[in-house]
Amino acid sequence: MFLNTLGVKEWVIKKWAKSNLENGYRKDEDNVQPNKIRDSTTAPTRSLHDFFDCLPKLESHYCRASTSKLYLEPTWNSKAHLYKIYKSDYCTTHNVEPVSIATFHKEFDKKRLSLYKPKKDLCDTCVAFETGNLTEDKYNEHIAFKNAARTAKTVDKESPNEVFTMDLQSVLLSPKSNTCALYYKTKLIVHNFTLYDIKRNQGYCYLWNEAEGGLTSNEFTSIIIHFLERHIDQFGLQNRSDIQIILWSDGCGYQNRNATLANGLYNLTLERGVTIVQKYLQKGHTQMEVDSVHSVIERKTRNKKINIPADYVYICKTVCQKAPYRVEYLMHDFFKKYDELKYFNSIRPGRSAGAPLVNDIRALRYSHEGVFFKLNHSDQKWQILPVRLNTKTNNATNDANDLPKLYRNRIKIKAEKYKHLQSLKATMEVDYHAFYDNLPHD
Repeated sequence: MFLNTLGVKEWVIKKWAKSNLENGYRKDEDNVQPNKIRDSTTAPTRSLHDFFDCLPKLESHYCRASTSKLYLEPTWNSKAHLYKIYKSDYCTTHNVEPVSIATFHKEFDKKRLSLYKPKKDLCDTCVAFETGNLTEDKYNEHIAFKNAARTAKTVDKESPNEVFTMDLQSVLLSPKSNTCALYYKTKLIVHNFTLYDIKRNQGYCYLWNEAEGGLTSNEFTSIIIHFLERHIDQFGLQNRSDIQIILWSDGCGYQNRNATLANGLYNLTLERGVTIVQKYLQKGHTQMEVDSVHSVIERKTRNKKINIPADYVYICKTVCQKAPYRVEYLMHDFFKKYDELKYFNSIRPGRSAGAPLVNDIRALRYSHEGVFFKLNHSDQKWQILPVRLNTKTNNATNDANDLPKLYRNRIKIKAEKYKHLQSLKATMEVDYHAFYDNLPHD
């Protein structure tokens, strides 16, 4: 019965038993254990851990907020690519024996490491349902929200309204090349927030590096308000009650769904006499037209050498020949403290226990009548946002130009990053060295 259950012959069992005896297995207190157990901290394994430790990691706000993993910079195409560099470069340079690829993958997972991937790769909810970890009712509700958002977006595209999609591109690095030295050094991070005019098929890129600004609601609000002001002036939309300006985005809190941006947009509606609507796609299904801009830029920069952040400006301007993208290269004095606008302190559509949260909002509308919201794109009526407007602020429109600057000076980077960037100057021409020499640092 034992042999039939395993589907093996008697000689196989005898061979296993003989092999165990020859390898020194012994019986000790009714537990069979090997005399010699492989040490997990052998020299090759310790060297592998040193390799993992020297790889630059991304700061937490560039990655998923609900994970305990550390994400490597987006230099690596796959684990196989990482293992290839480990074996051919690191082990050769340090004269150590490489571990097997199986051990490499095992230790990689034990270190809680992961390769950085854009947030739109997979929908967590759909994957949970496919693996049997989510009920069908929850899944159907998720799909209903997704379909409602897609339908609403299609209707907006066919309407006479001004419709835009917007998103932040995944991390860009400077410098960037195929030089091995760059694999073990932290680089300067470059941001690209992009808006796409669906009606005119026009992309707008706002670029800045981490020494000029961060990733807070103030930075994103400064960019969005600047873009909308120019668009309103260019196409004569001021005091046009017959046209809405509709912004589609994902529901990322610090970018698109927060009180700072809501105050900025509400102030703009009072100042310019326009109606602005924010709409959010369902989490995990946030593919938009603006993604095409990011995709083209990523393909263009894949094997391109980047010496300084401004190199991305030229690439963004020239990557699309048919309709060249409009590019703004931002300095620290561009960003303003929009969180000082205090029409309301929160956009949560309720305060009592069990009331909807900010993440439940699917759409917001700003007009001279006030701020309204929807919890489902299929809802026919807008609900007034139950917040108390600051009477003093609401009676006088604030000029965004009078808001204080967000930064008085450039932002200091970490001393370690500055040191790494100094060593990387050897990979580029001397004309670019001054940029890295002048970076503020601790």
